[in-house]
Amino acid sequence: MTTPAVPGGARRTDARREVFAEELYSAVTRQLPLSPDGPRTPLNVAGGSPPRPVIVSGGGGSPPRTIIVAGGVGAGKTEAGLHLAQRLRGAGVAVGGILAPRLVERGETVGYNVLDVSTGEDVAFARADPPGQAVGRFFVRPAGLAFAERALQHSIERADVVFIDEVGRWELAGGGHAPALMDLLQSRVLPVLFVRTELVQAVADRFALQAAKVLRLAELVQREPAGGRRAFWSIVDSMPYPLFLTVAADGFPQSRPMSLVERDDHTLWFPTSRASRKIGQIRAHARVTVLFVDTDRYNYASFHGIASLEPDNERTRRLWRDDWRDDWPAGPDDPDYALIRVDGARGFFLHGTTGEAGEIDLRADHDT
Repeated sequence: MTTPAVPGGARRTDARREVFAEELYSAVTRQLPLSPDGPRTPLNVAGGSPPRPVIVSGGGGSPPRTIIVAGGVGAGKTEAGLHLAQRLRGAGVAVGGILAPRLVERGETVGYNVLDVSTGEDVAFARADPPGQAVGRFFVRPAGLAFAERALQHSIERADVVFIDEVGRWELAGGGHAPALMDLLQSRVLPVLFVRTELVQAVADRFALQAAKVLRLAELVQREPAGGRRAFWSIVDSMPYPLFLTVAADGFPQSRPMSLVERDDHTLWFPTSRASRKIGQIRAHARVTVLFVDTDRYNYASFHGIASLEPDNERTRRLWRDDWRDDWPAGPDDPDYALIRVDGARGFFLHGTTGEAGEIDLRADHDT
């Protein structure tokens, strides 16, 4: 795992996770007051499955309100689910459904298993290589999907709280866990759905969950994550020709690839022509974005900052390269040659091989 970017960073992340875990537990148990008929019994009891305990609804007979746990890849959604299941079982609540632990080898995500929350049994669900149905960059094993369907149907019949990890693009298209999710939403069971942050609104619209309680794990644990700066800059350093976005005269973003020739912990530098259209756009609107996108590795970083012409002539001359003479025949003294500097404000990254994601403060006066 990564190491803290600053002293105490890991402790702060752990504290935020604990706050989120408590908030999630409270959101669930507020909808599950104990039945006056007696204590609850968990599903995985020796001697067979117990009868379903009675839930006392707080909504006058209406179904319980769906809870959505939102977060990015690697943000800790599955970990939050495991912690919640343990606490619920300790309180005597019958909990079931599925979680999808991520498999990582040498820092790279190689697949997912599917875990039956009620029994603790898990099987292979998705792997990076065939066989199986292609879903994104993984192949879903038919046996793993069938296992998940059985676990969900059993839990809908027997449990008080049912997890589905996760509800994603496959389910939005009607595949994957979508049929079981529809059955779950029509039952008397409290659903807890695990959804990537960027898909929450689409899931709410697709499954009529506008009234769902959304708990955003990403907002609590992803801002300035431990080791986040190192992950961010590793992505930036791997792509020498990012997309440089300015605001055009019509108000729309305009992008073009540019050569990143130098950077420090807060600033990027690019060679440019003083006569180029982007110089006028920067003078009119100095806020720009630089995008680093690696579709092969699913790595992404965005650098947001304030652009200007570099005033330091010494730096401009030092960064000159002779292979630019086709554009500037007079060399570093060519009157059309200049450097754009972008002073950072904030950055965002998603590291596809590790699942790490987060937002980074790039201001020069930020204490790292």
